[in-house]
Amino acid sequence: MLDTITTNLTMTSAWQDHVSHGDIVSFRFPLAEERGSGQPKARPCLILDIEMHGGQRYALLAYGTTSRRRSNVGYEVHVRRRAEYLIAGLDEPTRFVGARRLLVPLTHSGFATCRATGSAVLGRLDGAPFEAMNAVRGRIHAERDIAADRRSRRRGGLRRGRDFTVERRTPRRASAAGKAVQK
Repeated sequence: MLDTITTNLTMTSAWQDHVSHGDIVSFRFPLAEERGSGQPKARPCLILDIEMHGGQRYALLAYGTTSRRRSNVGYEVHVRRRAEYLIAGLDEPTRFVGARRLLVPLTHSGFATCRATGSAVLGRLDGAPFEAMNAVRGRIHAERDIAADRRSRRRGGLRRGRDFTVERRTPRRASAAGKAVQK
C-alpha cells in the first residue's frame, strides 16, 4: 500500500528548533579533571529543560556517565535496562547526574553533531527513566522557586503571612432595638 516515512525532526540538522526535555545529546561537558588535556570529550548529556533568555534557546544539561563510582551523585536518572538505553541512543547503561548540570545556548560549539545527520541528538528517554527525570526536574524547579522567594523577601518584597489585603472601615453606630439603620 502506501509507505509512510516518519521523520524525527530532532535527528535532522534543524535539531536545535525541536529538542525538548528528555532528549539526550552529545556535548563536550567541561570537567575539572580534563583541564589541560585540550578539548573535553563528547559525552551523552540529558536535556532537563529548555529555557528562553534574550530570545535565544538554552538547554539545561545533566552530565552523563557510565561510571559506577559514587564521585558524582545527586539528582540521578539511571538508564539501566538494555531496551531503555538502546531507545535512548546509548551503547551501555548510563547515569545522568542532575546535580552536575550546565545551562548552555543551543548554538554552543560544545555540541558534537553527527556527520551523517547533522544532529547532536542521540535519542530520547522513555518509560521509567523519563518519569525519574520528571521527578528530578520537579525538585530542581521547586528549589529554584524557593530560592527566588527568599531573594525577594531579603529585598523587602513579599512579607510572610500578608498575602491578603486588610480593609479598614469605620464601625457603624449600634442601633437601638427595633430601629433600622438608614444608609
